[in-house]
Amino acid sequence: MSALLAPDQLENSRVAHELLRLKLRVPIVHYLTDIHPKPLRLRWRQLHGESPPNGKLPDSVRPFITSARKLADLSTFVALYNRLDEGDGRIVTAAMLLSVWEVHARLAQDCLDINAAWYAIRDVRSRIVSWQRCARCQAMFIYEPDVSQARSCPFCRLARARG
Repeated sequence: MSALLAPDQLENSRVAHELLRLKLRVPIVHYLTDIHPKPLRLRWRQLHGESPPNGKLPDSVRPFITSARKLADLSTFVALYNRLDEGDGRIVTAAMLLSVWEVHARLAQDCLDINAAWYAIRDVRSRIVSWQRCARCQAMFIYEPDVSQARSCPFCRLARARG
């Protein structure tokens, strides 16, 4: 007979299940929860009826920034995470990622890729990309001079496009 999981292990397992349900890549869930990849891959197959995706993960959030709208969504997610996180401001936790994802999903118009959201948080916190305040509208956004879509405030660009 196997031993029961401790309450913190049970919560970690629940959060991992939810992140896999949202299609967060197995290596990222493993990194966040420290659950071995084999049971995570099995759970993915149970949830989605297919094997988890293989292949190299992106190095950063950069490939996910394909438009002003995507940059605005990612920047909004990072701002929510920063506002709701009660941790030390450096570590991205699985539980906080899931919690902020649920809040963002209630507020956002578009469906954001949870993998992109994780990379955005990680990259801003580790300063792989910059977190900058717009001089015009004062909104915070992901700034990356090497990505054409991330060289200026996405909120101002979207507002100009509507006007």
